Amino acid sequence: MIRTSHSVSTALRGIHKVLGAAVLVTAAAAPAHAGVITFDDPNNYGPGMVLGGDVYQEAGYSVGFFANVPGDGIGNLVGQMYDGDTSTCDSSQICPANTSGNYYGALNDSYLDMMFTAGAGFKIKSFDAGFIGSYASLNSYPNPVGLVRLLGFTNTGTITQDFWFDNSVQAKNFQFRTFTTSGLFANTVLNEVLIYGFACNTANTNCQAFATDRGQFGIDNIVTTDVPEPATAALAGLGLMGLIAARRRKTNA
Repeated sequence: MIRTSHSVSTALRGIHKVLGAAVLVTAAAAPAHAGVITFDDPNNYGPGMVLGGDVYQEAGYSVGFFANVPGDGIGNLVGQMYDGDTSTCDSSQICPANTSGNYYGALNDSYLDMMFTAGAGFKIKSFDAGFIGSYASLNSYPNPVGLVRLLGFTNTGTITQDFWFDNSVQAKNFQFRTFTTSGLFANTVLNEVLIYGFACNTANTNCQAFATDRGQFGIDNIVTTDVPEPATAALAGLGLMGLIAARRRKTNA
């Protein structure tokens, strides 16, 4: 079940640095497969407003949408499903346009809360993201313009990794690009992950989350590796052992 109360870190502790002291959880015996959250499932959402407490479900995952305020923004606007094919972005904003199908836009310093409901855990391999500008003039933004942080929860603690919108060509920071996790974060099995944005200040390039209503970003195509429940893994193991035994009997015959 998605939790609606979190302690979310807003401190920026270094460029492209993995934080936390989470212990790597291994699942060598568990077969895993990739999943992709595309935000294109018509049974969930079409383009339009997303309110706090709404939940999107796809590929065995539940993604909740919240605001980091008292009451978690329940019932209030926290984001929007955009149609990249028809450019449903407001004309006063700068939104990623180099994509097709739906993507989620986290607005007003909101965040996503993602859990794998069909198994024991998951790893995040990559995702597509681009900054969403709250006003249309590119010259009004610093570079880097902001970042996305993944805050993962494990059986033993938390772990984070940051992904910067810092392309030397400013316009490209407002277009989708693929970010790939790395190091300890990429290999850690997560129970839950929060995804939220930072906006950088024009004057001193300080970057803050949940303080300016400008930490906005579009996100799409979250690629994961699913870790099934231990019972599922055991059954798969037994199935493999049975195939090996059958092959041996056939060979001996």
